[in-house]
Amino acid sequence: MSPISFGICYLFVGLAVIPLVFALFKTQYSFVDVLIATVPAAVVIMFVPSPYGGTASLIVHIGLFYWRFRRDLFPDIVAAVAAARLTMIPIALSLQYHGVH
Repeated sequence: MSPISFGICYLFVGLAVIPLVFALFKTQYSFVDVLIATVPAAVVIMFVPSPYGGTASLIVHIGLFYWRFRRDLFPDIVAAVAAARLTMIPIALSLQYHGVH
């Protein structure tokens, strides 16, 4: 799977999963916050080379959420980003199996 395909897939998964986790934890957020944190994280996955892109994207994603909320919501943020990352595993494997490049 190409990095661009993976980044676009992560963008959509992040925009879908993170609001669900925030709703589960009853975290006050706006969709703009999710958009502001998820788009740069997906772009980092697309354009930073493979061994460092995932880690850099994780740091960007958590850092932007922490910056946007300005409250001590660190466990909520980490759980939401981790859930999005874990959801990406079967989706990426499925897309790779079906030949999406």
